[in-house]
Amino acid sequence: MTENIQWLREQWKNRSFRSLILTALILSVCLTAEFIAFSYGILKITRYLILFAALVVTSWIDWNQKRIPNKILLFLLAVRGCLLVLEGLCFSRYGLAVLLSALSGMVIGGGMFLLAHFISKGGVGMGDVKLFAVIGSYMGSGSIMAALFLSVMSSAGYSVLMLILKKIKLKEEIPFAPFALVGTILTMALGM
Repeated sequence: MTENIQWLREQWKNRSFRSLILTALILSVCLTAEFIAFSYGILKITRYLILFAALVVTSWIDWNQKRIPNKILLFLLAVRGCLLVLEGLCFSRYGLAVLLSALSGMVIGGGMFLLAHFISKGGVGMGDVKLFAVIGSYMGSGSIMAALFLSVMSSAGYSVLMLILKKIKLKEEIPFAPFALVGTILTMALGM
């Protein structure tokens, strides 16, 4: 825990990190208002905001270090497990459906990126595979494909722009977690 606090203190010195956190706070308020307008329940709002917050931190780390920490992914899975139990208790009639949606979202999200990992011969990292499995468990089977599509499209748009501006080379790797964040936010905001 102390190493996490130390890491946060170090990052806080960075102006870009402070701007990211401020933007994330504003976005979380806007998303919460939208979720309330969509008549989402408190557990779904909590689930989405936890995923959003973790994706912000994961994106920062991936952008700067080109890695996705397993600690964050395991924490997210543990939280999702607790939320699944709560959802099952509160909505016992739909508990099995919620569990199956989370599991199938996990398989679809992770499976699509695992397939991309093998097709690209490692161009898509295993961190991205695990990240999308976790996102799938939070978003469920009904929303994970939209999140995948929007993430890939935002990544492609960024890559084309950077190639045109000659900021990156064709074979250069780019971190994918920031685009997973963009795709997930858009999916949440559009109610997909």
